[in-house]
Amino acid sequence: MEAGWVVRTRSLPLVWTLNQLHISRPVGAGELLALAEAHQGDLGYRHVVVDDDEVAKGVEQDVGAAGWVVDTEVVMALSAPPDRGTDSTAVEELGEEETLELMRRWLLEERPATPAEGLEQVTEYNRREGRLWEERRFGVRDERGAAVAITKLRARHGVGWVEDVYTVPEARSRGYARMLVTHAADLARAAGYDLTFIVADDDDWPKTLYAKVGFRPVGWMRTFHRS
Repeated sequence: MEAGWVVRTRSLPLVWTLNQLHISRPVGAGELLALAEAHQGDLGYRHVVVDDDEVAKGVEQDVGAAGWVVDTEVVMALSAPPDRGTDSTAVEELGEEETLELMRRWLLEERPATPAEGLEQVTEYNRREGRLWEERRFGVRDERGAAVAITKLRARHGVGWVEDVYTVPEARSRGYARMLVTHAADLARAAGYDLTFIVADDDDWPKTLYAKVGFRPVGWMRTFHRS
């Protein structure tokens, strides 16, 4: 496709990330909507990612007026020291299934109407992605020994990726997220990766936390979605 590329995963059709249209050259709103219909017409949703900030801004208003939800994410690279030290002695590595259970809880917290089939498919997606990246899973446990906060560190070809920072509601405001992200960032620094990055919602508070750990914005991307 001249405008970019299309990803389709027939075994996991309900997972947006695995069934997306990715725009990599300038297009107008009409062309974007037409491409989504052409390549995603058999799905119960439309999901388009635009990397170029100017292209995204150019179509945002018209696509939003057509009933799409527009989300902006900021890509942040690890390029500065943390603003203070953090004790990470409570951090330990978690197993795959324990991590997936918290990922399921996170999804249901954000989207409580997720059907059972959707939950199963997203869980399988997380399992496949984690194995592909050979991710390390870090967590903090409560006094009963249950994992209550997680994050992941992925690495491939000299690039590190800190992903999936989550704390269960009853364990928030205790510094666990900062502890975990700092721990992952410290490991990335020690490994000497050429680049270590994290992605955050541009209109939410976690990007401020990541900045305190040493991540700085290097780019933005917009996701256009219609259910």
